[in-house]
Amino acid sequence: MPEVVLTCDWTMMSNHNGKEFLGFGTTTPALVLPEAAYRRLFYPEMKTDADGHPQMAPYGLRKVEASLIDGGFDARIIHPSFLSRYMPGEAKVLLISGHDYLALNPPSTTFAGIMKKEPLNRVNFMRMMRQPHVVEARRRGMKIIAGGPCAWQLSPVTRQKLGWIDEFVREIGGIDTVVEGEADLYVREIVGKALRGEPLPEHVIIPPKEAPKVEQISTMRYASVNGLTEIGRGCCRGCSFCSVTQRPTRWYPLEKIEAELAINRSVGITDGLLHSDDVLFYGSPNIMPREEKILPLMQMAKKYYEHVGWSHVAVATLMTKPNLLPKIHDILCTGSQSWWGVEIGMETGSPRLITKAMPGKVAPFRASQWPELVVQAAGLLNDNSVYPACTFIVGLPQETEEDVIKTIDLFDDLWDFKAILVPMFFVPLGHLEKKDWFKRDMVTERQKELMTRALSHGIRQSRDLLNVFFENKEGFSGRAYRTAFASFIGFIEFIAREKGLMSEPKRDSRTPIESPLLHPERIPLPTIPVR
Repeated sequence: MPEVVLTCDWTMMSNHNGKEFLGFGTTTPALVLPEAAYRRLFYPEMKTDADGHPQMAPYGLRKVEASLIDGGFDARIIHPSFLSRYMPGEAKVLLISGHDYLALNPPSTTFAGIMKKEPLNRVNFMRMMRQPHVVEARRRGMKIIAGGPCAWQLSPVTRQKLGWIDEFVREIGGIDTVVEGEADLYVREIVGKALRGEPLPEHVIIPPKEAPKVEQISTMRYASVNGLTEIGRGCCRGCSFCSVTQRPTRWYPLEKIEAELAINRSVGITDGLLHSDDVLFYGSPNIMPREEKILPLMQMAKKYYEHVGWSHVAVATLMTKPNLLPKIHDILCTGSQSWWGVEIGMETGSPRLITKAMPGKVAPFRASQWPELVVQAAGLLNDNSVYPACTFIVGLPQETEEDVIKTIDLFDDLWDFKAILVPMFFVPLGHLEKKDWFKRDMVTERQKELMTRALSHGIRQSRDLLNVFFENKEGFSGRAYRTAFASFIGFIEFIAREKGLMSEPKRDSRTPIESPLLHPERIPLPTIPVR
């Protein structure tokens, strides 16, 4: 029995039916349909062995687990449904992680604000922490340490802002330490103190300058959810609303990446994701993609996975070397793979807002070119069988009505773009962390028009993409999945029409989605230090 148990709630401890993007479904409330229906669609139960060790676990949790094991600790990830076997009892320290504990991140805040109901991720996290055996273990002295990308939600600062969080933390008996930042190395120090019974700090923020170097980051020991494998950390674009850009840029060597690909493949994972904040930056010291680095990475990934996807890429990166994506397509779209997905932060259609809040996002192009860049990137993506999820921010502190109109115009230009457009309420992170959350009662008529346009586009395109999305699920299982999700899309459309939330472009002539034509004059490229 391990002394140190790591876990997350049920919405995270799932493979989301083998489709990472479906994890977004856990950020919605269970509306009209019972929670069990949402669970089956978006976060089915993860398989475990008899001791509650999950077949796959979230990647970040796997990295912390590996660091502790490498440090000599008796530590393992345990499925939340099996915690009663370990506590109260042998477990002396409980480490919890997640992407959105209390649904304070986008898109959870957007769905919760619109639907006026708690999202599933918050419901499940609170349910996990309120389990009687967890509360009893805490009463007997077990230490609880919270970390992960959303650790800030449990920090004293956030608890002071939002009293209901403080009330919840007191209800479960408290949380000893909240750790923000890259804790690959620090986790050994804090867990060691907890096991020795030493006083623990209430809140720790690991500054970017103390982020681990590549050689200090442990290689995971067991498989990650949906074969997700990190290829690097950090982003150099410097968007004011993002905390990731504050971290140094580091790239893993191919052999480090391959070791984790092999671990995932060894348990039968055939579809996987390459993860970084911009996959096309791989191996580059600046914002110019390096073909000699990225193509070998794609070739290696394809040796292990039948279907390779990406976590993130930027519009400007795609358009800096538009001839690179077709070469990647020829590597990935072989065998049973005919497409791949990625998340893209398009954020706005307003060049003014680009200049104010995210000037690095458009480099090496000019902010005035942003809408045209986005439309041509859409053409480039679809021409090469890439069907992305594209996020937009609603309610940035600098946003004006004219900015919203520009984004609506961009949505209209993207009406035939095979993608999902996801508007999300502004959340105060990064350099804007002292600003206030954007809330439902702040939504203007123009912003409502923007969100209804995105919803209408999403319903239209998701129907077209359904067969593509589940192409690798054949037979009765495949038909069942397609039928279930087609029914769910129909249900969303029915609700939207009943509430008057559907809208279509009002312009007769829309910008055609076509391949890149831009060849703008380049600005000098800065060199970004790589650790």
